[in-house]
Amino acid sequence: MCRMIAKVSPEASAIIEEMLLCPTSLSYLSQNGKQPSAPWLRGKHNDGCGLAFLNQGNIEIHKRDKATAWDESYQSIVKKANSQLFIAHNRLASKGLNSSQEGAHPFYYKPNETPYAFSHNGSIASYHNEAVAKEISDSQIFFQHLIDEKEKNQDRSFSSIVSDIAGSKSYDSLCGLLMSPDTLYAWRIYNESNPDKQEIYEAYYTLYLSMRKGSIVIASECLDTGSWLLLPNNTFISIRLCKNSLQIDYTALTF
Repeated sequence: MCRMIAKVSPEASAIIEEMLLCPTSLSYLSQNGKQPSAPWLRGKHNDGCGLAFLNQGNIEIHKRDKATAWDESYQSIVKKANSQLFIAHNRLASKGLNSSQEGAHPFYYKPNETPYAFSHNGSIASYHNEAVAKEISDSQIFFQHLIDEKEKNQDRSFSSIVSDIAGSKSYDSLCGLLMSPDTLYAWRIYNESNPDKQEIYEAYYTLYLSMRKGSIVIASECLDTGSWLLLPNNTFISIRLCKNSLQIDYTALTF
């Protein structure tokens, strides 16, 4: 379980404010994020961290494990990064999974022509045993299934593929941030089948959206006291980079 953010801008911009300077920045949330079993409490999400961003059309990724999370070298990269598209993540590893640098998010996958980076917040029981056996994370398996399915059928939308996974797998949350060189995809999906868990899931597995200084920011928690919109459960958003503008598409998922 995790805290994560994304930022998309028509022109290249910095991410230092959202990562380090906001009152509830991602750095702050690494030590003070809402807790998955008790969202009214705050605590650490420091089993690793990572940042992905566009650099001259390629996706550049920097990750740290638990021992080096938010170290000076990582913060130096954060301060210098300048891009149209970012995703970043603090990890709270699911029980039984390692907290190595390889297990930190975002993950990178380029099976063919298009590279992708991905961050996830939640635990997917259907992938847990496979993840333990392969010594990777359930999030990584989710990511690979998602992209492999897209590669099989380029005409399928990511929202359709995510809906199929949501309708066929056991999970507490599938909340995710996916980026390609020209698009950010973000979705909020938590499992509503258990009434005893719904209030907790609604409070913890959140994604908020804010339009600020010409950019769109999506975050697990509001980063400041500005205007933030809580995305409803089962929401899928794509934000495409266009010349001097952003194209936003919204889908209410059914499965």
